[in-house]
Amino acid sequence: MTRLAPCAMAIAMAIELGGCALGPDYVRPAAPMSEAFRGETLPQPASSFADLPWWEIFEDPALVALLREGLKGSYSLEEAVARVEQARESAGIASSALWPTVNAQAGVAYQQIFSPFPVSGGTKQNPNFATYQLGAAISWEADLWGRLRRLKESALADYLAVEEVQRGVVVSLVGDIAQAYFNLLALDLQLEVARRTEKARAQTATLFRELEEGGTGNRLQTASAEANQAGAAAAIPAIERQIAAVENQLSVLLGRVPGPIARSSELLHRPAPPPRPAGLPGELLERRPDVRQAEARLVSANAQVGAAYAARLPQLTLNLSGGFESTALGDLFTAGAATYAAGVLGGFLAPIFNGRQLTYRYRAQQANWRAAVALYRGTVLNALSEVSSLLVAGEKLRQSRTELEKLVAARAETVTLSHDRFANGVASYLEVVQAEQDLFPAQLQLAETIGAQFVVEAQLYRALGGGWRTVARPQK
Repeated sequence: MTRLAPCAMAIAMAIELGGCALGPDYVRPAAPMSEAFRGETLPQPASSFADLPWWEIFEDPALVALLREGLKGSYSLEEAVARVEQARESAGIASSALWPTVNAQAGVAYQQIFSPFPVSGGTKQNPNFATYQLGAAISWEADLWGRLRRLKESALADYLAVEEVQRGVVVSLVGDIAQAYFNLLALDLQLEVARRTEKARAQTATLFRELEEGGTGNRLQTASAEANQAGAAAAIPAIERQIAAVENQLSVLLGRVPGPIARSSELLHRPAPPPRPAGLPGELLERRPDVRQAEARLVSANAQVGAAYAARLPQLTLNLSGGFESTALGDLFTAGAATYAAGVLGGFLAPIFNGRQLTYRYRAQQANWRAAVALYRGTVLNALSEVSSLLVAGEKLRQSRTELEKLVAARAETVTLSHDRFANGVASYLEVVQAEQDLFPAQLQLAETIGAQFVVEAQLYRALGGGWRTVARPQK
């Protein structure tokens, strides 16, 4: 029995099974696959954290509210839904080709005869006649070789591919909103560090101005303190500019006019996200929308090969028509006005005279199928690489955060000691300046790293195909 992939199984259940359908049946091609993700630090679990709904992954109430808003108001998602509806109707058109075509018509036609000779038995040399018609016609192509069924199979596969596009939009939307949200929290933390640093340096600069005015200080110390303050103050508008840009980006994702975004605070006090189980690499074939879309396109290309092969064989069309036709409206529904016609049209010569063209078309579809196989395999390989890179990034960020926390603690202690040494006259103020200049970038780097940890978690959830469950968590 031919083994079908899940999406092909859905198509096979949807099409009629009667009659023969020439061409290759779909079998999922082999794709590059590893036994475990590179960078996975946890034992291989039975399931992945991407199987969990997003509200169990992102427990921040403000973020959960934004995700719900985005899934309701995103214009990208609204467009994707409309594309799915369009593909559904297109699939219906392909399905209707298997049924007979019925046409009914009614009308009247006037005919003028121009003749230089009198009409026999009449007095008019150029008479005109009216012809009244009422009839119906039925035409049906017997799908002997499965050409129409293959075309229907292709259309249904294209429809499933568009559905995966919609699913991919949902996954990307959840990941993008979460990523932008955590970027905002990281920028908030950096802004808090910059403002706190600027405030402390402003107090120091004020102190040295007072010492200079009192005659116990000098201009060099005051200028150094003021320059130190200006360096921290210059970072504030730069961070605020980034915050506004991310808020605008997030507003677009939510489908709202750009404006402030409500969010929680104190990212520094949040526990670091724990290592998450990625699951088995093979699960990406069933979970990632881009991989599933590539496979649906592959199913469609495979069906097109079968349709092109069947088109090279003779075709049979059955035609039946009947109705009434009369030159007098009163005689239209009489027995003498009844007409009918029946015929069988066999397209036996077309495959012979158009054989070269049909062969080229068949070979083109074969090449298109090979291209779809390559695209599918490349998509799988890209998915493996993306997940692996994020797993490695998560582990390295955990290591970096540990060392940066040690660095910030040491730098802060250095600042405290340098102030004490300066107050006791043991060191110059240049030692204080240097210590403060070393602390500030270390604090900003730590804030950026903390935010990057949560961003990578959101990216990993998206890379694994998580986030497509859009049903809101029941309210208590």
